[in-house]
Amino acid sequence: MHLVTWIVLLIVVFSVVFSKKDVSVAAKMIARICYVVALVSGIMLLGYAWEASPVLAVVKILLAIGLIGFCEIYFSQGHNWRSRTKALLLVTTILVGLLGFILAGGRPF
Repeated sequence: MHLVTWIVLLIVVFSVVFSKKDVSVAAKMIARICYVVALVSGIMLLGYAWEASPVLAVVKILLAIGLIGFCEIYFSQGHNWRSRTKALLLVTTILVGLLGFILAGGRPF
């Protein structure tokens, strides 16, 4: 569930960043649902991640919370961002996913 939610959020972020139009209400709501599901499923998976690497788990938690805030700021500001900021949003989204794979031992299922 956590992986599927992250993939949906990744698709939403990529579609919003590369879209020429303003951010739609549907994209915002899908992203917000993904945040809630990811937070709940992430709390359930925290024990496994903590066993694998406590430091990396804390780094992923902080990056994930930062990503949620970054996405909300980006979605509310629209397309008034530079390309560097858009790239940083995409890189942060991918980095959070990669940290999840590392904490799962490369086995997401």
